[in-house]
Amino acid sequence: MSQENVEIVRWMLDAVNLRDRAAAVLALYDPDVTMDFTHSPFADFTGQGHFHGIDEVQTAFRDWYDAWEYVETDVDEVIDIGEQVVSVFSYRGRGRGSGVEVEWEHMAGLWTIRGGKVVRVAWLRTRAQALDLAGRREETR
Repeated sequence: MSQENVEIVRWMLDAVNLRDRAAAVLALYDPDVTMDFTHSPFADFTGQGHFHGIDEVQTAFRDWYDAWEYVETDVDEVIDIGEQVVSVFSYRGRGRGSGVEVEWEHMAGLWTIRGGKVVRVAWLRTRAQALDLAGRREETR
């Protein structure tokens, strides 16, 4: 099951860049999914730390992407830790209104997947934070 979880996360991260599979991406979230942005750079932009349920998550992502002229994500690493998966990525974009370019390098997502559905994602500033939160400190570099 853990390899399947890794593939789900990889596919979802790839789909975000393509922006043509929104319905398929949403179908991989549990209806009661929780997203935690409180320990990520995104917290400054979301105005709220947690989103609960597919409707809130969908609205948060729509609002987020509407604020950007373009955004790109480069996946650096995907780490299989059983029921959880850590994704390490770099994110860059240009603000639609401001034209300001931003880049966050080596951020992380800690994904919890059950029964083929994403039930929780915590977005974090670093790989080490994600591994700590997963109780896998020994794997930090």
